[in-house]
Amino acid sequence: MTVKRIDYALLIVALILVSFGIIMVFSSSYYYAIDQMQNKLHFFINDLKWVAVGIVVMIVASVVPYSVYRKLAIPALIISIFLLVYVLFNGVVINNARRWIIVAGQQFMPAEIAKMGVIFFFAYALEKNHMNLNKFSVLGVYLSLLILFVFLIMEQPNMSTAIIIAGVMAIMIFTAGLHWLYVALIGTGSIFAGWFFVNSASYRLERFTAFLNPFEHSYDEAYQVVQSLYALGTGGIFGVGMGMSTQNKLYIPEPQNDFILATIGEELGLIGTVGLLIVFLILIYRCVKITLNAPDKFSFFIGTGITTMFSLQVLMNYAVATSSMPATGVTLPLISYGGTSVVIMLGAIGIMLNISKNKMQKT
Repeated sequence: MTVKRIDYALLIVALILVSFGIIMVFSSSYYYAIDQMQNKLHFFINDLKWVAVGIVVMIVASVVPYSVYRKLAIPALIISIFLLVYVLFNGVVINNARRWIIVAGQQFMPAEIAKMGVIFFFAYALEKNHMNLNKFSVLGVYLSLLILFVFLIMEQPNMSTAIIIAGVMAIMIFTAGLHWLYVALIGTGSIFAGWFFVNSASYRLERFTAFLNPFEHSYDEAYQVVQSLYALGTGGIFGVGMGMSTQNKLYIPEPQNDFILATIGEELGLIGTVGLLIVFLILIYRCVKITLNAPDKFSFFIGTGITTMFSLQVLMNYAVATSSMPATGVTLPLISYGGTSVVIMLGAIGIMLNISKNKMQKT
């Protein structure tokens, strides 16, 4: 017997986060929008539009017949690979990275779409083959797909998204019952792969070196991180007040994006950043609870993938903003400015609500 009632706690938390994100996008982008767009409301209005689209996607994702998601698995994989290849040849170059394509005058990030494509396909495949997962012929196919996605995304280059997608795949495979020997081998291989990627490009090596002592590189590779640390330090415990940030006044490049936490920390202080983290932990807790009560293997693996995606992005964004890991661009889910990201994240919330609506009733 199933319970046809969505997890309202998850819905409320998601709406709180996205509403807070709209406010912080406006606060963080105000001066940057005037300087770059001659319109102080440019990013705020665009963010509102994308949030509206995302909410529609969330509603649709929460009410469509559950069987639809299985049918989307293989098409989602094919479309994801196609878009990741397409962007390498026809993408828009911004800041020396080819990560965006333009459709109907709007920019989209195929890598964001690929996150859900990977989750759908791996949920479908693991549901069918989890009993044979430890056969090398089966595991080899999954690892080949993991390597393919990481390679295509690293070619953009976009190391942060490659890490997230690899992490999502790895956790989904692990929860499917991967043998500990394979876990150890894959973990060791990942360390060597990370070392290779860091050393394979001078800018990544420079970022890693800057991470070790950011203030020695405050005018080049660690510039954004140092400005973020200044912002967080200035905010102290209680913050300087909404709209009163100094660092987002053209010190931090594009402050409404990956480093929006710096503005939150400066304006709302430690209370604001910790409070926001607590709200994220509540969201992740609700996702974990929904996943553990999922009605079948397919929905369990989808829930695992989405929960991992949210968790890794929050962890990495906080770590980068506080110089706890080398700088890499990753959005703060439902908070940072970014059309594709907010639509995908709200769509993911809709899927979790759909799973919660179909969860097994405990007797």
